[in-house]
Amino acid sequence: MKTSEPKFTWICLGVDGGLNESNLNSHLLAPYNSTDFICLDAGTLLAGLRYAAENEVFNNIDVSLYPDSTLEQVVLHHHIRAYMITHCYLDHVHGLASISPNDSPKPIMSLTDTIDDLRDSIFNWKAWPNLANEGNKPCLGTYTYVRLKPGQSTAIENTSMKVSAFALSHDITSDSTAFLVESDGYYALYMGDTGPDEVEKRSTTQALWEKIAPLIKKQQLRVIYMEASYPNEQPDDQLFGHLTPVWIMRAFHKLAMMVDPDNKSQALRNLNVIIGHIKPDEFLNKGRPIRNVVRDQLKEHNDLGIRFILPKQGDLLVL
Repeated sequence: MKTSEPKFTWICLGVDGGLNESNLNSHLLAPYNSTDFICLDAGTLLAGLRYAAENEVFNNIDVSLYPDSTLEQVVLHHHIRAYMITHCYLDHVHGLASISPNDSPKPIMSLTDTIDDLRDSIFNWKAWPNLANEGNKPCLGTYTYVRLKPGQSTAIENTSMKVSAFALSHDITSDSTAFLVESDGYYALYMGDTGPDEVEKRSTTQALWEKIAPLIKKQQLRVIYMEASYPNEQPDDQLFGHLTPVWIMRAFHKLAMMVDPDNKSQALRNLNVIIGHIKPDEFLNKGRPIRNVVRDQLKEHNDLGIRFILPKQGDLLVL
């Protein structure tokens, strides 16, 4: 899909929230007409790069400079500049760990708790060799941990982008992260797993809305990525720090009031919202695909004119 005057290129390496290990949450983001990508979560990498290559979304990348490399290797080694990891659950880092012995040096950026979890639980010579620059020795140093300070804009090395990180409530044991990425005065918001403020008994989404409402007023925010792990039938006491379509729309109604309380119904009209992390539930649901259920429920409740996008693995979005 395209919008007028595009500012970002978004490539979906993985879009689901579970079961299929070759299609877990992972997305590439770059300024439009740039191939300097950041990778937002990394549940799936190699399989996603192959899907994207088959979809010919990397046709603007010259592989002739690397005659002994595949297109996927060229993208991984020379065009993915950094990883932004929302939290350390396996469906968000599986691909990162798996591909790390064949990766090129680059930073892993997140809030301190997530970086510490990666150091202590993944790259620790127990779950996986330590490919990073901290933790259990020897530190092989492929990755450099960058701890982001909440709300503080930080330049992303070897790109023209900056990122600010904000904590999101996910479950009783750990927070997740939202990354607000800026390029040339325009923004993309990537939200990790999170539950409704009302269920989580915290106001992390509310605080994030307060940050981005002025950007929407100025038409600087080009896209929001948000999860919809379950359909509306999922009981609130079994959300486990996730969202449903009805809770998504309740959150956006709050945002609309912040953006334009006098014209709430138009405040978010045509706002691009990418929906992902839908849990397929293939073993339990033998009828209609959950993805279709979530899509239709979002459409049913969407009285704000939001442009919901439910991409497939390998899709290219121009935003």
